[in-house]
Amino acid sequence: MTDETEKIYKILQDIMKNVWEQQKYAEVKNGVLLTLNIAILAIITRISKASITINNDIYTQWIFYTLIALLIIHIVCIMQSFFPKDRNKEDIKWTNDDINIFFFGDIQKLNSSRYLKLLLEKIGADKVGISQVALLDLANQIVKLSEIAQSKYTSFKFAIYRMYGLLFMFFIYFTYLYFK
Repeated sequence: MTDETEKIYKILQDIMKNVWEQQKYAEVKNGVLLTLNIAILAIITRISKASITINNDIYTQWIFYTLIALLIIHIVCIMQSFFPKDRNKEDIKWTNDDINIFFFGDIQKLNSSRYLKLLLEKIGADKVGISQVALLDLANQIVKLSEIAQSKYTSFKFAIYRMYGLLFMFFIYFTYLYFK
């Protein structure tokens, strides 16, 4: 490896470490959210045992079991963020945006060859003395990790919205039972 190639390789390794840390952070956030939702499910089912035996109305029970089913579906959707995405094939991507070469949200918009080309342009490297074969493989790894991290962050964001909606529906349900 030439000195220029080695310099760029180290830059790519640093970027990959940063993206890997973001991916691990997203994984931890989703794990905490999953644990919280399972705890909520346990608490709600425990509280509801008393309210269902007191209230024998078939419609109330149907609404409760529908809400529990929605909560279980929500938990399964959170668990999908933990399934590995090990496909190495890149999709054809196109963007005219101004790309930050260090941010995983921008990196995942590119394919590895476009990302490597953009990186070389932004750091002002001389493309003549660079062996791009190993650099393309590392750029591919960075792009795929960026896609995974972006997917996990998106999954977390939507899970939070679903959780708020479900908790609001349970709040309405238990308020209705209380004032009935």
